[in-house]
Amino acid sequence: MGPGTERFEDGLLGWQEQEPEAQCGDLLLRDRLGNWTYQFAVTVDDERHGVDLVVRGADLLGSTGRQIRVAGLLGRTEPPVFLHHPLLFQAAGQKLSKASHDTGLHELRAGGARAAEVLGEAAFRAGLLPDPKPVPAAALGGLFG
Repeated sequence: MGPGTERFEDGLLGWQEQEPEAQCGDLLLRDRLGNWTYQFAVTVDDERHGVDLVVRGADLLGSTGRQIRVAGLLGRTEPPVFLHHPLLFQAAGQKLSKASHDTGLHELRAGGARAAEVLGEAAFRAGLLPDPKPVPAAALGGLFG
């Protein structure tokens, strides 16, 4: 991967610096079964689909410098903007996840929650709003300014 620092401004956490080579050395592109690895696949997918904003959990902050580096090696001149939000945890301290069959958007909507309520709660938990309140999808972009 080569030495060097990747510097980027996270939309919530501010300026970050990471040294991909020091974090992991060379990056695997395929696993032992021949499948594309996460780091490579998401980088290519984001570029292919013109993704310019990536919102994800803070547990993936450490991957950002590697993905920016890989994107640059593949010719991307401007990386997406990244925003890493705090994770949500169960009462027992485990992070909420689909893999653990925790309540997801489908269940919230089936339970009567309106889309604007779910978006507002997510924006509040991500630190974009001081209090939870309904936010229409069209207004979400204004929360990142």
